Amino acid sequence: MSENGNRPVVAFSPEDMARRRRRSVALALVLVGLVVFFFVVTLVKTGPAIMNRPL
Repeated sequence: MSENGNRPVVAFSPEDMARRRRRSVALALVLVGLVVFFFVVTLVKTGPAIMNRPL
């Protein structure tokens, strides 16, 4: 039995690879944006007192 099951092997065209790369970059940017958003919301919710805590 072959490694890929019984599915045919499909070669991606350069256009498909470029589309996949753009989609991956867009997804990465969205994830980074969400991380920054949650970080900023956390800082805003804790307020300025976050800097006046004992170490």
